[in-house]
Amino acid sequence: MKKSNLIDKHCNICGKQLNTWDDKCSKTLAYKTSVCEKCIAKEYDISTDELRDKLENFFGVRPCMGI
Repeated sequence: MKKSNLIDKHCNICGKQLNTWDDKCSKTLAYKTSVCEKCIAKEYDISTDELRDKLENFFGVRPCMGI
């Protein structure tokens, strides 16, 4: 089972090191700087599971099985 890998970027809001899924979320939602999944969900006042569901159903983007 493939997991998302940590990348050499940090969340512009909380400072957490980002993984490939965080980066994919940021790009899909057209953020100018990379933001982690938790901060994106917090901004929209939804859970991370709800965010994943919306990304998959609206944009066709789904996380890898390891997340």
